Amino acid sequence: MSSAALALRAEKPLTPAMISALWEITAVLDEERTPANVPNAVWLNIPTARLRGPDARQDNVWLRECLDRMTGLKLSGQHRGDEWGAVLVAEWHITEGGSQARILIPPAGVHALRSPGNFVKIETTAAHRLPPHARRLYALLADRKRQREPYAQWSIDNLRGLLGVDDKRSYDRWQALKVRVLDPALDAINDFGTVDVTMTPKKVGRSVVAVRFDWRWKDPLDAADTVAENERHSAARRKDPPDSPDAPPLMETEPDPVVREGMAKLLGSLGDKLRNADDGDI
Repeated sequence: MSSAALALRAEKPLTPAMISALWEITAVLDEERTPANVPNAVWLNIPTARLRGPDARQDNVWLRECLDRMTGLKLSGQHRGDEWGAVLVAEWHITEGGSQARILIPPAGVHALRSPGNFVKIETTAAHRLPPHARRLYALLADRKRQREPYAQWSIDNLRGLLGVDDKRSYDRWQALKVRVLDPALDAINDFGTVDVTMTPKKVGRSVVAVRFDWRWKDPLDAADTVAENERHSAARRKDPPDSPDAPPLMETEPDPVVREGMAKLLGSLGDKLRNADDGDI
């Protein structure tokens, strides 16, 4: 089936929690090296804590709602002139006292999440590599992008809640929230290369009461160039020894080789297709 003809329709709006859970489902498909085209539906076993994400509430109330909504994500398209339809998630179970989720992904759902011709794969791979706060902010911005909004603005209180830090009193102060949460999140998002994001504090008097985010989403070729440049810099850093042999490593952890390999192949494929396409296929 062609990913170019793929369409996704949701019975209810996609929420950041749903998008984050879909990123984790896609990451598990990546880790298990599931091919894009499979003859049968695929069962995935995923810890519920992973699907909920860091800083989320410890029960599965919202996760159950997310999984239920995912069964309403409907795919449709054409294949060799014939129309087809499917759901992204066919069935789900929460087992082992709430610690595990079993999720059934039909062949069309696997293809939608794994096909290298689908640009949404860049977003899912990007978000999975980001730190937790950056991942949440990326989800919020991507959701606004899908709604075709030119920018996003949230009050400080709303933003703290959306980023999952509303229970941390130290982040009540704007400077602490900016330095410890927002600045690192923006740096991580901008470093990846699929979007350029700027942040503008909004003041009433001397107090910051809201934050506006403006963005420019890049096309796949720009993203490919940025990711390739990032990989070259990463490789150079790994080759150069630190000035002090006792210094900590420049990178806390090596990038996941499966994710890195998948992203390289994806961006290469997208770049080739976009350079050679004459009908705007992607």
